[in-house]
Amino acid sequence: MATIVIDAGHGGYDAGAVNGTRLEKNDNLRLAKAVGQRLQRCGVNVVYTRTTDEFIPLLERSRISNNRNTDLFVAFHRNSATNNTANGVETLIYTNASNKSLQAAEALQQALVNVGVQSNRGVKRANLSVLRETRAPALLLELGFINNAQDNELFDQKFDQYADAIARSLAQSVGVTCNPSGSTDNGNTPPDNNTPPTPPTTGNSTIRSIQNTLNARYGAGLKVDGIWGPQSQRALTRALQTELNLTYGAGLTIDGIFGPKTKSAIRNIAQGSRGNLVWILQSALYVKGFPTTIDSVFGPNTANQVRAFQAANNLTADGIAGPNTFAALFN
Repeated sequence: MATIVIDAGHGGYDAGAVNGTRLEKNDNLRLAKAVGQRLQRCGVNVVYTRTTDEFIPLLERSRISNNRNTDLFVAFHRNSATNNTANGVETLIYTNASNKSLQAAEALQQALVNVGVQSNRGVKRANLSVLRETRAPALLLELGFINNAQDNELFDQKFDQYADAIARSLAQSVGVTCNPSGSTDNGNTPPDNNTPPTPPTTGNSTIRSIQNTLNARYGAGLKVDGIWGPQSQRALTRALQTELNLTYGAGLTIDGIFGPKTKSAIRNIAQGSRGNLVWILQSALYVKGFPTTIDSVFGPNTANQVRAFQAANNLTADGIAGPNTFAALFN
């Protein structure tokens, strides 16, 4: 069972940021418990660093995570600035964080942007204790500025939507498909999302990584700008055609056009598969707004995201990427 540590920032005599009678420590705990309850309904093992108004030292928060077989650590905070016009949502990772931390942070950030925020402040790197000292992939969420009236209004009005989006995103990052407002999902069915996923924001580091790999592995000649446009999409299609030729002797023209011949050359790939075709599948899922770890290994999270994509495109949600799934991804 996947384990996520939920860390409500501040607590006890440490109120965190303050705006009149509104204390950051209270907002943090309220959101942390709401997200934790949703994750538990989805079958995730949740460990809290605190569930009451108490002070927990920073190193103790990391120790709680490090003493367990933790898959992900998430700290909940509200931001603050001397200028009350500062606003928006950001997710922080450690300065030298792993790609898994980065991808989980980007997915979380995008999930919140999809719900609605004043401004998208993106994913940032920081040398903060809970990020540095925690061995598991670690994120720190700053959900709006407590000294900005509109951010507080969004926090209160969209609270349940934010909690749902956070729980869904965190669960997906540890390989669990989650419908947080409904019943427990054992991962064999796709999430029940009323709002279709939005492709990742531009300037995104994962997209830059995909572009770099397309350049290095397939000579794509792309500008590595983190913007997924027609040239990047065509390069990914050419990569697919190249691998189909190498793997299956498909004899395709490498033209970057996903036509009937390319579709007919597709063979089913499923959980347990490895290699460049899996990398291409994972990249295609990511740019469509179904993020999974892009590691060339078809694991449970990739299978979950394939099912979610299939359900969103009226395909049989079996988690097996075959001709129809690839056609929907590449057209």
